[in-house]
Amino acid sequence: MDLTFLIPTRIETEDRLRNIISSVSYLLKHIPAKVIVKEVSEYPTFKNQAIPEIEKYVDISNLEYLYEKSQDPWFCKSKVLNDLIVASNTKVVVNYDADVIIPIEAYFNAYNLINDDLADVVYPYQCGIYQWKADYNQDIYEEFINQLDISVLDKQKTLSNSTIGWAQFINRQVYIDSFMMNENFISWGCEDDEFYYRMSVLGNRIARIDNYVYHLEHSRTNNSWFSNPNFDNNYQLWNTIKTFDKKQLMQYYENQIYVQTRKMQIIK
Repeated sequence: MDLTFLIPTRIETEDRLRNIISSVSYLLKHIPAKVIVKEVSEYPTFKNQAIPEIEKYVDISNLEYLYEKSQDPWFCKSKVLNDLIVASNTKVVVNYDADVIIPIEAYFNAYNLINDDLADVVYPYQCGIYQWKADYNQDIYEEFINQLDISVLDKQKTLSNSTIGWAQFINRQVYIDSFMMNENFISWGCEDDEFYYRMSVLGNRIARIDNYVYHLEHSRTNNSWFSNPNFDNNYQLWNTIKTFDKKQLMQYYENQIYVQTRKMQIIK
């Protein structure tokens, strides 16, 4: 598969460590694709604690790890995803939440829609009540990591709503031409809403796979919840951008310094 999973991470809690070990192991076992993890944090926790565990269960030859040392309290997913776009070189890329597991057939169906030029962006799950919130305690983790079988997650799960986060398959060149992720969203909040809106307004073909997404539940920090002190600014930015028509949207993004910088990085 001409496919790369882009996984930005900062491992702030023990349950987030379990989750990324699980999701990366699951991908490496079941999907013949590249996986790039970029960790931006004070310590290389993924390198020191996750990789040694992952290689106990799967071949890690398709795993690439990038690390940026940072004491910034804010983990800016949008910026790290753009770093990962620059680092990737496959036709299709996936913005991938480290707390997500998806039925295997959904990955292949989403990839094929883009590879066969039937879509530009694909959400590998439906919109509505298509999220399984998985209670991912230590016992279930140990069973799952030894089997890497999604049915293990069915033991403790609750049905919930699903919209536009978690995972998006994207034609990489379309992604670049559509201005990538907006780096003005600081830490957590509204970046996924803005991305969906922008892809739609710019005329990209958006599709969905008729399936469910499993979210491995975890504790929340300021980098993953409404307690983010930057949330109000993110919300105001989103409220401004969603009033733009296509022409205004193009003008806004063409004037963004990060867009110009990223395109130069990609050319190199």
